[in-house]
Amino acid sequence: MKIIISESQHKRILMENINSELEKRFQNMKKFTKNIISEAKKQINLDLNFLLTWGSTLGGLMGPVSDYIEGKYPELSSTDIALLCTGAILTYFTSNKEGLTKVLDKIKEKSLIQEFDYMLEKTGELKDVFISFIESFAIPVNKLSNMLAYSFLIPILPELYEMAQGFGDYEVTELFKRILYFVGVSVSGVFLKNLLLSIVKRFKS
Repeated sequence: MKIIISESQHKRILMENINSELEKRFQNMKKFTKNIISEAKKQINLDLNFLLTWGSTLGGLMGPVSDYIEGKYPELSSTDIALLCTGAILTYFTSNKEGLTKVLDKIKEKSLIQEFDYMLEKTGELKDVFISFIESFAIPVNKLSNMLAYSFLIPILPELYEMAQGFGDYEVTELFKRILYFVGVSVSGVFLKNLLLSIVKRFKS
C-alpha cells in the first residue's frame, strides 16, 4: 500500500534526519579534540584541558586537516597525527609558547618536521578559505579573529546545503537553536543566526 505524506510531514522527517546527522558530526568534532588533549597528556605531559570548551571549534577546523594529512602520509600513526595536530592547535588557537616548545621538541625528536610544516600550511589554507567565506557575507562582527570560533560550521556545510534545497527561515532558526545547543564554545548568537540565514540563502541561489 502506497503511503502519502504531506509536505509538512516530509519536512519534519528531513529535519529529523539533518538533526541526527548534525549530532553525529558535533560528537565527532568533540571526540577529535578530546583525543588530541589526551594524546598531548600521554606524549609530553601537557595539560590542555582548557581547550575542551573549544571542542567543536577545534574539531571543525583540525578534523578535515587531520584527515588530509593522514591520506598524504599513510605511514604516520594516530599518535603522530595527534602530535602534529597539537602543534597546529597551539600555533593557531593559543599563545602557549611553553607548550608549543614542548610539542616542537617532540616533533623534532620523531623527525616529523616536514609533516608538521605541511600540516601548518594546510591548516592555514583552510583557515584563510573559511575566513574569506565568512567575510563574503559582510555581516558586522567585532573582531576578525573571532571568525575561527565559528569553524565548527566547516563539517556541517553539507547539512546546510541540504536545508537550502527545501527549507525556509523558520527551519533555519530551529537549526540555529540546535547548533547553539551542540556548540561547546561561546559564540555570538545573533551573528550565528544571521550567518546561517546568509549561508542557506546563498546555497539556494
